[in-house]
Amino acid sequence: MKYYIKDNTDMSFALYEKEGEYYPVFTEGYGADPVEVDPSKLIEVTDAKEIQALDKYMHPYGTGSRKIYMAGPLFNEGDRYSNQLNSDALRKEGFTTFLPQEVVIDKDSSQLVKAACFYMDFKAINECDIVVANCNGIEIDSGTAAEIGLCYGLKKEIYLYKSDVRNYYNDRFRLNNFVGGLVDNKVYSSIQEIIGLIKN
Repeated sequence: MKYYIKDNTDMSFALYEKEGEYYPVFTEGYGADPVEVDPSKLIEVTDAKEIQALDKYMHPYGTGSRKIYMAGPLFNEGDRYSNQLNSDALRKEGFTTFLPQEVVIDKDSSQLVKAACFYMDFKAINECDIVVANCNGIEIDSGTAAEIGLCYGLKKEIYLYKSDVRNYYNDRFRLNNFVGGLVDNKVYSSIQEIIGLIKN
């Protein structure tokens, strides 16, 4: 699929062509109706990272029995490794997961990639059946907390994962009281425990 930028006044206003009409890619921000454009003035998106991000937005989930959104921090190797292990374990059981770190923003990311990451996370949350949130760390990641709150408001099925051994010794390292309350303080220490609950 080819993508285009409507004009250089808004580098997030991406379009795609279907049956001779041009539609916004990010329907959450620009609506779903076709846009009147002069095709000769469109700017084709050719950057590989931008195309990858837009493709992921268009199809956030693969095939599988249930769609699972993987919330969690992704800002260091340990976070990403843990998220990947959990996602792989769920995929092995036949679930399809959306793992945000599969499209990463870095210091060189364009405005279009940043917009795609925001909108694709929002779209994937709306489309998911289940949320598995990695809550490891002394404090819950701010983005993860926001995702949990949004999923609670959307009445999604939520499972919180926290394997940090400090949980066993000191209440100070448990979840924020409000976040814990959103899930009736149900926090699980292994992905296999969560898989068992989902399958049952």
